[in-house]
Amino acid sequence: MDQNTSPIHLPETAEELRAITLEVEQLLQQSADALVSVPEGQRTIDNTLLKLQQAQSEAAARQTRCTFPQMVHLDKDVRDAATEAKKSLQKAWSLLFSRRDVYAVLSQLDENQISDPQIRRLLQHTLRLFKRHGAALAEVEQQKLMTLRSEISGLELDFQKALNEDTTEILLSGHELEGCSEAWLSGLKRAKKEGDDHGALYYRVTMKTPDILNISRNASLPETRQRVATTYRQVCTGTNGPILDRLIQARHEAATLLGYSSHAAYQLDINMAKTVDNVESFLDNITTSISGKLASDKKELLALKKAEYEKRGWSQKFDGKLNAWDVKYYQEILLSEKYAVDNSLLTQYFELNNIRDQIMGVYSKIFQLRFEQIPGKYWADDVTLFAVYDQKAQNDAGEAVKKDPSAFKLGYFYLDLFPRPGKYSHQCVVPLRPSYINSNGERVLPVAVNVGNLSRPTADRPALLKHSEANTFFHEFGHVCHAMSSRARYSLFNFSWAVVPYPTSLAMDFLEVPSIMLENWLWEPTVLKRLGRHYKTGDELPDDLINSLVKTRKVIKGLLFTQQVAMSVIDLRLHSIDPQQRTQSIAEFWRETSEGLVGVTLEHGPNVNPACQLYHIVTGYDSNYFSYAWAESSAHDLYTRFTQKTAPCSHERTRALDGKLGREYWEKVLVPNATQEPIELMRDFLGREPNADAFQRYLTEP
Repeated sequence: MDQNTSPIHLPETAEELRAITLEVEQLLQQSADALVSVPEGQRTIDNTLLKLQQAQSEAAARQTRCTFPQMVHLDKDVRDAATEAKKSLQKAWSLLFSRRDVYAVLSQLDENQISDPQIRRLLQHTLRLFKRHGAALAEVEQQKLMTLRSEISGLELDFQKALNEDTTEILLSGHELEGCSEAWLSGLKRAKKEGDDHGALYYRVTMKTPDILNISRNASLPETRQRVATTYRQVCTGTNGPILDRLIQARHEAATLLGYSSHAAYQLDINMAKTVDNVESFLDNITTSISGKLASDKKELLALKKAEYEKRGWSQKFDGKLNAWDVKYYQEILLSEKYAVDNSLLTQYFELNNIRDQIMGVYSKIFQLRFEQIPGKYWADDVTLFAVYDQKAQNDAGEAVKKDPSAFKLGYFYLDLFPRPGKYSHQCVVPLRPSYINSNGERVLPVAVNVGNLSRPTADRPALLKHSEANTFFHEFGHVCHAMSSRARYSLFNFSWAVVPYPTSLAMDFLEVPSIMLENWLWEPTVLKRLGRHYKTGDELPDDLINSLVKTRKVIKGLLFTQQVAMSVIDLRLHSIDPQQRTQSIAEFWRETSEGLVGVTLEHGPNVNPACQLYHIVTGYDSNYFSYAWAESSAHDLYTRFTQKTAPCSHERTRALDGKLGREYWEKVLVPNATQEPIELMRDFLGREPNADAFQRYLTEP
């Protein structure tokens, strides 16, 4: 790793990682000891609350070096050590917020005597953390809670580790992969199949995102799609099934110890939604609103399936059902036949490096930022590093100040975009270091990483993205900018989530709002024109293809959204009822609930359990999967500001590229992070009370 340019240096060895872990644990313990050692008559906000927060900020800035390697490190020994370190550090943070003596000191502070609103909020949220760790419970009950929390942490990490380290693959022949592109096939490894005396070479198909998506969208033989889909749904069921059973039970026990009726009630208490009833009502309203669209979507895809079976002479095999392994395949056919969108052609205009640069260009324009790549070698050869600068502030500054660009640096982010063995196999942004003011009064700059799993380039072609992948990239980059935007004094108010052990105050059902709002840009013709360049010819994305693509935004949206609602309902119900009262296994419950709500037949067979591949259920989205739909409702409301036609660039269809409005969004919605309640940020930007009108129009209008 380049020691000169990288703001974060991951440990080279397991021993180095363990040493850093011990340092962080000692820092947290010593900070708590120092707080209670202050004589009672000498205690102030500065030498108790703020001193403790300073130590927390420093611990947060260091600890990701010990935990993040679990997701990306090339050395399995280091990944394993990082898994154990994360368990240790989660326990260390939990021990800190379980300290009854520290809680007793902080609870004596009078928030009414604090004039600074950010410090007052810091006290409120810090006390909340202690209460949620049982510091206000009787000692015996708190000990039970701490034991459960330690077990929960270990179970969650073991679940993730099993998925990260999974190497499941199947061998498929060229015939079985009929319909898949030569470009994708050329990137697959080949192998002989045991028992095949002819020595033929088969394609090795993994259960990682790029392979799963290519099969589900393009493999024309239903048997192939079903086999791959079923194999994927069997991944890690032997390990993660028992883990999940115990995890849900332990979460319920911990929540009831704290006086909550369920784990869902415990989780939602600190979110915008607040209660299980509110979330259930929200999800019921969506289901009702899109029921007609769901029925028409399924009918349309089933008609395509029947027509294909008749065309290929498979009429006797037609089962009259829409299966899980049918949906993406017939969606592709629908896009091609009805909307003239050929995704294999479209991907040729979405070459990864160009998309990356153009997305940064769009974000630069709307938020008035500047991105600069920093050459160097990091934890893997294909990882890149960028610095982010506040271009508006630099433009507005005096000439003397402008000469020092570092004064306008906002932070750093890495891109780690391709799959590899042992790597986290989903898409996310991980905050590696929060922004805060250190003990010297200096701003510590935030660092984040976009962890992706996109198709790698091959010998004869670069990495090419589908529009959906470009959309995901754009979404994740919104999280990067959210992480870069913070100007909070304290790390507790930064963009963060449960993938890192240090605490955050950002509501989970607001976490996705800014990025989902920004997804609208990937449906704007002006933006698509900027993004699309043919990887061979350099030609712009043609207008007719742009227009066709824009028309597809709501294609089978009723079906896709109902699938999302079904997963939200499953997650919520698993965590809102006493597991001892549930008569079905998780796999049975998942299948019955999903098929009942969506009407699509799921994969079946021995050891099939879709919950065992769901990272979200162990990375902080437990009882919070609904937050994607909730965030979409808020995002559509926020986007109404960008569709108003009183813009300086009113010749455009929307104000998507209006830098003045984009900067207002940056300042009012992103920069505050968790220093204010999410509803206040939305009110400030909208100039009114938020509502669901725009979301309802999106769900119900053609």
